[in-house]
Amino acid sequence: MIDASEMGLPGTVHTAGMKVPPGRYRRVDRWARELELPAGGVLPPSFDGQIALYQRLADAPELGR
Repeated sequence: MIDASEMGLPGTVHTAGMKVPPGRYRRVDRWARELELPAGGVLPPSFDGQIALYQRLADAPELGR
């Protein structure tokens, strides 16, 4: 996990490959890709050579708008 305040975001930021609890996640480092993991799981990689960073939307309600 990464402290989201370093990026000016509330809550926690997770990197691709991390196992996370169930929820809705949005990629916050580049494109606003969203994904739903109803049973939890591993966050997917970016496949572009960059480390994908995701935030759980329940942790940052303003991102869900």
